[in-house]
Amino acid sequence: MARIEWSPAFSLGVPALDGQHKRFIELANGILDAVREGREPRQISMCFSKLREHAVYHFSDEEAFMRSVGYPELKVHAKEHEELKKQVRYHQERLFRQGTVREKDILEFLKKLLVDHVIYSDISVKRFLNATRDPKEEVPAA
Repeated sequence: MARIEWSPAFSLGVPALDGQHKRFIELANGILDAVREGREPRQISMCFSKLREHAVYHFSDEEAFMRSVGYPELKVHAKEHEELKKQVRYHQERLFRQGTVREKDILEFLKKLLVDHVIYSDISVKRFLNATRDPKEEVPAA
């Protein structure tokens, strides 16, 4: 299973949020490594705990940023965040109950979190900023 690498395609142009997206990639790679190496369920669960904590922190920051810039799709985006948090919890609970996770399921979830959400949903925020801000204007901090 390949590692996930940071790409400029993930960048929103908001340093704090980009840094948090990079942290998501680190945490995702930690989960992938733990699953691939067949680590104990408790160790994999700890990786999911870190991902869940970061998701709560990041989604809160990201939503506050979107609110500050008047992003019109905030409610829809926040619902996506809630669904992603539920999915992290689901995988963590499944691991606890069954003592195992399927590599395919984890890879699919991480793709949904990092690729589908960041590239498709979060990048819409970047497009909004580009369309509504003067290019010389500094992007507000997250």
